[in-house]
Amino acid sequence: MTEIEIPIETIKGKFDSFLDTEKNSRVFFSGKFGIGKTYFLNKFFDSLKDKYEAFHLYPVNYQISNNEDVLELIKYDILVELLKKNQDILQENKIEGIKDSALLFYSWCKKRFSLNSFLQSTLSAGESYAELSIDPITNILGKLGRPLKDLLEIDKEFQEFKKEYKKGEKGLAEKYTEAIKTKSISETDYLSHLLKEKIIQQKGQKKSVLILDDLDRIDPGHIFRILNVLSAYFEKENENKFGFDLIIIVGDYTNLKHIFHHKYGIETDFYGYVDKFFSVAPYYFDNRKAVLDMVDEIVKSIKNEEPNLKDAIQDSGYIKYFLAYIFSNAIGNHSMTLRELLKATKFQMQELKKGSYNEDPFSDNFQKIYDIAVNIAINSFSSPEVFIEKLKKIKGNPNESRARMPFMRFIKTMLKPLDIKIPENDGVPVKWQGYELNVDLNDHEGMSVSNNNKEKMFMDLLIEYVEKSKYHKDSYREYEN
Repeated sequence: MTEIEIPIETIKGKFDSFLDTEKNSRVFFSGKFGIGKTYFLNKFFDSLKDKYEAFHLYPVNYQISNNEDVLELIKYDILVELLKKNQDILQENKIEGIKDSALLFYSWCKKRFSLNSFLQSTLSAGESYAELSIDPITNILGKLGRPLKDLLEIDKEFQEFKKEYKKGEKGLAEKYTEAIKTKSISETDYLSHLLKEKIIQQKGQKKSVLILDDLDRIDPGHIFRILNVLSAYFEKENENKFGFDLIIIVGDYTNLKHIFHHKYGIETDFYGYVDKFFSVAPYYFDNRKAVLDMVDEIVKSIKNEEPNLKDAIQDSGYIKYFLAYIFSNAIGNHSMTLRELLKATKFQMQELKKGSYNEDPFSDNFQKIYDIAVNIAINSFSSPEVFIEKLKKIKGNPNESRARMPFMRFIKTMLKPLDIKIPENDGVPVKWQGYELNVDLNDHEGMSVSNNNKEKMFMDLLIEYVEKSKYHKDSYREYEN
């Protein structure tokens, strides 16, 4: 099945203009977890490769302990990104025939380890870090949380350096040291110098962009360590760390505020602290319009193996009506993430496996279909409790009304399992929680709700239906007419 594509055109131009704002070198890209921030940024920079050279990092994947320098991992993560973009970028021989990669590894290893302790094997596509003895490069690369294929190139460079050094050329260490001094930089931070130099080289006429994604999901100590280093460098050098034209910090601004106050106290000035991490103002990402426009197509694309349910999921199907209504309202109320919305399109749900539904002339087949729809919604939100919470938010602030939504059909389906009588005689209403159900010969379901409150009654019935687990039947006998 083709992967669902969420259009970005409606907000692409707006964000591009925001990035073009004069002196806008730091951006806080804010949005709730799961709303699709990463998806948008990937699509945005992929579509503008001629304008931006983007380095997209995910510090949340790093395997780090509290006493480790998270910035060191960021440096090597950027280096891996550089090598993915250009495998030859460290091959230059600017000083006395010494490659940039050799200078890098020499300075790095001298800072941390004995240069004579390199006894490890090389990486291959079939090996994992757990199977290797730990050498300095393997040790740090293994903590980036990247796929192994991303790391092979830098490990290859390192193994070549080891072979050269082990040859024991007289004066090689002194040669490296002198070469670094010639560049007028410190041996202890040659990597920062190299990154800045190579990023400028790689970007050419484009803008270089560092994206630090999901920053509010990593350990609070590391969050503020990263931010403090970035801000201190800017204040000292009047430019971004590593010479990036743009640094984009991605997270939920409100969530970061809560983390800050939890760590430093509620009276501590969050706004005075955080305003140095954006040049203009936080950019609040909201793609609800684009997602809402795609809800019907997403619902019709859910994974289904049961041929007897195909029509129920398509345009005029009752599963499609139900899910599209619930999902649209949840998105409109900031109560559903893009990840939750797409879950049923990526994973095969039990309710839609082959054999999950059979037509039976002696059963209430519509009740079966309705329960399948309810189960899909519950699984999309992870649990009945979460689904009920979302339904209550939707009920309090309905956002997306759908003219063709068969409220009365769904209401009638829930009455019997909830032991609510169905009205039989005209003028004799059935009352439930302040609602009145009446016989209505003008409605194809033969019923109506007083004061045209059918949408509200549907929501209240659905909440009770889920609270009492009526969507779950112990056997097919419960569906018998």
